[in-house]
Amino acid sequence: MAPQEGSLEQSDLVEDRLAEQVQQATGGDIVIGHPLGAGRTGRVYLADQQTLGRKVAVKVLMPRHARDHSTVVRFKREARAMAGCPHPGIISVYNVGETRDSLPFFVMEYIEGETLEERLERKPKLPLQEVVRIVTPLADALTYAHERGCVHRDVKPANVLIERSTGRVLLTDFGLAKSVSGERRAATLTGTGEILGTPPYLSPEQAECGTVDARSDQYSLAVVAYEMLAGRRPFLGPTAQDYVRQHVEDTPPSLRELEPALPVEVTRAVDRGLMKEPGARFSSVEAFGQALRGAAGSESQAGQPAQSRLSWRSERRMLQAAVIYAGAAWGVLEASTWVLETFSLPMQLRQLALWIVIAGFPVTMGFVWYLTRSAKDRQPAARAR
Repeated sequence: MAPQEGSLEQSDLVEDRLAEQVQQATGGDIVIGHPLGAGRTGRVYLADQQTLGRKVAVKVLMPRHARDHSTVVRFKREARAMAGCPHPGIISVYNVGETRDSLPFFVMEYIEGETLEERLERKPKLPLQEVVRIVTPLADALTYAHERGCVHRDVKPANVLIERSTGRVLLTDFGLAKSVSGERRAATLTGTGEILGTPPYLSPEQAECGTVDARSDQYSLAVVAYEMLAGRRPFLGPTAQDYVRQHVEDTPPSLRELEPALPVEVTRAVDRGLMKEPGARFSSVEAFGQALRGAAGSESQAGQPAQSRLSWRSERRMLQAAVIYAGAAWGVLEASTWVLETFSLPMQLRQLALWIVIAGFPVTMGFVWYLTRSAKDRQPAARAR
C-alpha cells in the first residue's frame, strides 16, 4: 500500500509510457512496478530504488495536464510542501525530477497498509481510543506543517495512511497545500469562484472561497473525527453543491445524540472543531488534538481504571487492618503478661489470651472486609447522583 488517489482501470495501462520515462529519467535507479492509484492530476506507482534497495512510491503528472501551467505548479508545490515538512506523520519525499517530456515526478516513502477510508469502509464506526490514536498523530503532523506556513486544505480519510506493521498514521497528498506566507502568489493559481478541496470535508471558509488558514484543517480533521465516532459524516450531500451549502449554513446532527455513550467532553471538543466561524474553534489543531486526547483520557480514568482504584483501596484497607490488629495483639499479650506477673496469677491464663487474639483475627478482618464492600457498593449510587 502507498499514497492512493483512486483506482486505475487496466485499459489505461496498455499504452502507458509514464513508467518507462520515469525509469529513464532516474538513470535506471528507480525501477517502476505496478500502479497503485491515480487521482485528479497524477498517477502513483510502486517502485524499487536500486541504490538503496528499498521500495518507494513514485507520483508522476499525467500527460494530459502537462500544458496546464497552474496544474504543473501545484504538482511541483505538492512535492515541495511534503519535502519541507520532514515529520514522522507526513509521507517523506526522497527525490524530484522530470521526464524527457517535461512531466514532473517525485519519489516518496512507500507505506504498506491501508487508507483510513478503506478502514472505515470495513468498519464505519471506530472505538474512541482508536479514534484518538488516529487523530493525535494527524494533529501533530498538521501542527508541524502549519508552523512551517503550510495549510493542507484536503484533510480526509483517503489522505490518511495507516501502516500495517506498526499502526503508524501518516498524512499524504499535499496536492492542494497552500503556503500561508505566499498568499498572493497562491491566489493566482485559483480561478475565480473555484472551490478547492473535497466537498464532504470542506471547511465553511473553503466552501465560500474565503481566506483559508490552519483553522480550516482543524475543521476538516474534526469532520474526520466525527465520521469515525458516529459512523457517518456530519453532512450527507448528496451533491457537491449540497455539501457546500450545508457546511456554510447547517448545523450537523448532534454527535452527543447520535452516540450518547461518548463522554460529554469528547463531543464538545468535536463540536468546537466544527464551529462555522474559525475564531470559535480551538486556537490551533494541536489544541484540538490535545482536547480530544484529554477528554478520552479522563473518561478512561473515570471508567475502568476507577474500578482498579477501588480494588486497590480495598486491599490497602485490609492490609492496614491486619497491621493494626497485629500491633494491638502484641500489646494485649504484653499487657496480659505484665498483669499475670504483677499479681502472681497463673501463667496458663496467658495462653487463653493468645487463643482469644488468634480467634479474633479472622473476625476482625471479616468485619473490615464487610465495611469495605459496603463502601464499594455505595460508590455507583454516589456517581449516579
